[in-house]
Amino acid sequence: MLIDCAGALLAFIFGACVGSFVGVVAYRLPREISIVTPRSFCPSCKRPLALSSNIPMLSYLLLGGRCRDCHAAIGFRYLLAELALGAAATYLYLHFPLADAIARFAFCAALFVVALIDYDWRVIHNAITFVGILLGFLAAWLIVPEVGWKSSLAGLVAGAGFLFLTGLIYSLLRGAEGVGMGDVFLLGMAGSFLGLAGVLFTLFAGSILGAIGGIAFALTGGAPPPPEAEIPEAIAAVTGAGSMDSINPEDVPLLRTAVPFGPFLAFAAAIFALFQPQLVGWYLAR
Repeated sequence: MLIDCAGALLAFIFGACVGSFVGVVAYRLPREISIVTPRSFCPSCKRPLALSSNIPMLSYLLLGGRCRDCHAAIGFRYLLAELALGAAATYLYLHFPLADAIARFAFCAALFVVALIDYDWRVIHNAITFVGILLGFLAAWLIVPEVGWKSSLAGLVAGAGFLFLTGLIYSLLRGAEGVGMGDVFLLGMAGSFLGLAGVLFTLFAGSILGAIGGIAFALTGGAPPPPEAEIPEAIAAVTGAGSMDSINPEDVPLLRTAVPFGPFLAFAAAIFALFQPQLVGWYLAR
């Protein structure tokens, strides 16, 4: 019992530290800033954070959610990422074999990055989903017995294929992009990690959550627009375009999407990754 408590505490601390890193990646990746250097800094004044200001959760709470130097507000998302991934790591440690728990936790961390970037920029980076698809297949094959390589492959094909065909049909009927390729690859990554049952749950639950989120966005005026001054660099990083001046945000359908779908798919996939045994058992019992 004492060992479990100590292990759970270490898992929570590890998860919170990863959550802090997730916030850094989500901020830097779309802006083409290295995730290694420079060291953590305040997004407002750009001053490097002191070590005492970079302790997961504690620093945010002790500083009242503000920068020590310029007193600008620090996004609540940083604290949320640390708490959520700390809790996820603890739960996975207590309910899954260690290797299985690590694979699921890595998947949840990647989903958090995807959700934050898509919410901010309406962009899902292929650098995350392509690597995630490969790692998901290997994890399902080697260390996640509930999935296995056959179900992983079926989930990848079914998930990515369904969204791709849905988007293709929509574009043929309406003459406009209805599903971004980022969402296609995200669902493919979910399928490779979670298998066929997981990708079906992700698509179903994500669609319900997306519908609820769409209503909420409609009532509140929609999701915040991408940072205007930084749009060209972010899109260039994803599309491979060259000059900032060569990109018109109005030519990029993702930037006109009122409701980003990625966060809802990511949330649904994380739910299945955490509670797969219970969800599958509940479904089979009916």
